[in-house]
Amino acid sequence: MATGELSAVAVLTLALLHEQPMHPYQLHQALVERGDTRLVRVSPGAVYHGVERLERDGLVEVVGTDRDGRRPERTTYRLTDAGRTAFSRRLTSFLGDDHPSYPLFSVGVAEATELPATEVATQLRRRRDREEARRVDLEARHRMALDSGLPRRYALDVEHDLALMATEITWLDATIAEIERGDLDWDSPFPTDYKARIAAARAAAAQAAQPRTAQRTRPAERPRTKDHS
Repeated sequence: MATGELSAVAVLTLALLHEQPMHPYQLHQALVERGDTRLVRVSPGAVYHGVERLERDGLVEVVGTDRDGRRPERTTYRLTDAGRTAFSRRLTSFLGDDHPSYPLFSVGVAEATELPATEVATQLRRRRDREEARRVDLEARHRMALDSGLPRRYALDVEHDLALMATEITWLDATIAEIERGDLDWDSPFPTDYKARIAAARAAAAQAAQPRTAQRTRPAERPRTKDHS
């Protein structure tokens, strides 16, 4: 497998196997208990199939199997050297490379003017209240984890999410207020001269970006000295 093809679930799985060998059921339970389901969609089936693929690609290997009572036999896996390398490369990419996302909310905001202002404000308020509830819950769990002794470096992802949520809620509050006050002139017609103005601005920017031909100036003549002979 090319390291660039490792999914987010695969990276989370390999991260857990850095700690100790586990079977797929343990992996799924650990992902749920650690709250990683807020980062990716995780189901038992996705974890089982993901581990099977990691094994086929040589990134994990079987340690052994065991059976607990009447439960189905469970296979335990551990990380291989190839798995450590692939994990490190992909995690590095996650941190530093550009991975564009295309959230549906942005599409909704882009086309919101096709709906009445009251409907847009209602839907934005629904979103705002839901995000605030999530933020409060996540902040409480984050504080409990830190108070229980979790080093802050293990919760940087939560801090990042909380910061993004707070920023979005602030924007939603301001935008809802503007719509409800009528500040955005929601029902005003689209400016007829906009296309001409933007075309002119782009032409001017393109013209300004063109390299200017360096003007060659004639070097100044040296003053002639008088012949005193």
